[in-house]
Amino acid sequence: MTNKTRQIEEIGNEIPQSTIELTKIRQIVEKYVLKKKLTPPLQKDELIFHSKNIVSKYPEYYSYIKLLAVIINNYSWMPVVAQIPFEKRILLLPKCMRSTNACNAKFDALGLLCELCGSCNIGSFTTDAEILGYHTIVSAGTPPVTMLLKSGSVECIIGIACMESIEKSFQLAVDAAIPSIAIPLYNSDCKDSSVDNKWINEVIPVIDTDSSNKERINLEQIRNEIYEWFSLENINKLFGVNNKTAKIANQWLASGGKHWRPLIMVSIYKTIEKEKNISEDTLMKLAVAVECFHKASLVHDDIVDEDTERYKQKTLHEQHGIPIAINIGDLLTGYGYQMIAQSGANAKQIQKLLKIAAIGHRDLCFGQGQELLWQKTNDILNIPEILNIFSNKTSPAFEVALKFGAVLANSNNEILNTLTKYSNALGIAYQIKDDLEDFKIENNIKDINVLSPSLVTAILSENMKDKVKLLINNIESGDTNASEKLYELAKHEKAIEKTHNMLEKYQKEALDTLSEICNSSLKILLFRIVKKITVFNNNVVA
Repeated sequence: MTNKTRQIEEIGNEIPQSTIELTKIRQIVEKYVLKKKLTPPLQKDELIFHSKNIVSKYPEYYSYIKLLAVIINNYSWMPVVAQIPFEKRILLLPKCMRSTNACNAKFDALGLLCELCGSCNIGSFTTDAEILGYHTIVSAGTPPVTMLLKSGSVECIIGIACMESIEKSFQLAVDAAIPSIAIPLYNSDCKDSSVDNKWINEVIPVIDTDSSNKERINLEQIRNEIYEWFSLENINKLFGVNNKTAKIANQWLASGGKHWRPLIMVSIYKTIEKEKNISEDTLMKLAVAVECFHKASLVHDDIVDEDTERYKQKTLHEQHGIPIAINIGDLLTGYGYQMIAQSGANAKQIQKLLKIAAIGHRDLCFGQGQELLWQKTNDILNIPEILNIFSNKTSPAFEVALKFGAVLANSNNEILNTLTKYSNALGIAYQIKDDLEDFKIENNIKDINVLSPSLVTAILSENMKDKVKLLINNIESGDTNASEKLYELAKHEKAIEKTHNMLEKYQKEALDTLSEICNSSLKILLFRIVKKITVFNNNVVA
């Protein structure tokens, strides 16, 4: 953190105590956001940067720099919020707004049960919002809001809170890319709190009158549709079951997996392309192609890593032997290219898709080749070598899925180039997450996979390479205590903690690549993908 940023962090949570001054500041910020064309979600450091820009022109607002950040965030989100139906919004009010002397309302599990006595503004705010269709909660905490967000019944939050609470909850909203408007209280002493009524009354009814005509992406609906595409019945229909080899390949393709890559591909397309010129059949075939490439790589990975189980069943080579498994992996790769050719996309799109798939296939082989060559050396890779393998081995699969969706939506080269940089950071973060999950506690057994490149051991070996190498050799020799010793050493030397920091670094790097994207729906989706697929198992001890 720079000295300047630290100074900003130490500034008090000041807010002007009059509607006139607040309105003046909001008008200045609104013009700034429109001029800069800021697209949400914005990260904390971006908000600080833009707040400093405003302060450079209006130095008298230096003590309000956190307030400026809040208002910048609000105005960046406003066009998105305006498109969300009232019934998908929640108004969150703090219970400290009630009159401590006059309020007799009781509380339940969700919060205050306002009796509309008129002793404070809570009743009028909630009534106005509920007439429009809002959900409303008067509470001191966020659990009820979290519950509603998880249920899918709400998509954005209009929250009133003190500056301190807004600051604490900001990262939670960023992580989930939740459209949100925060309105700060005048005071922060948690008693008889007041707020700028004009500000709230402006925000609650805001609506884009054309929003009813804009299709909203439903990820759960897309996921359910994709699961149907990967039913054995549909896979058999696509590829036939004329021989036993085809039956094995089809069964493997239809079994298990979260289908992240097909979900990403279809979601990207539907987020960018408003006309929906591509048929569902074309989307289905290309989604299957993306999964074919992924499942093929898993067959080969399981052989190399000597894994015996996947999707809670025996791996393919355990079921049928290594030669047959290798052949099935090759067949699935062929299936992928077959689906591209037969997808029904136009000739120009097919040309781009084939190039993207081929380059992804090539880079994945480079990454896998680096790993295979390393396994023959019996050495420990350094950090840059590990990250290079992660980049080549994992990033291409995400890049193929992302770019397939973008090509179908006829995206320009600027978006495709952004997706390349995003995929690289996302793939590294995803692989670091997997690496962390190899250092886990499960049924009191510490299970560490030393056959795959590990960032944890690379960090640990910077200062004790010989000791780490000895432990790894002992693990490979079957020493039942060596895994526990390596785990404890990595924990004691903070190698796991440092790896976790690296995960956060690449998560942020992925998000930073999105700063130039002007499509808020696409940016929100890409934010959520980072958080969804790079969150590691809770059993990991950092």
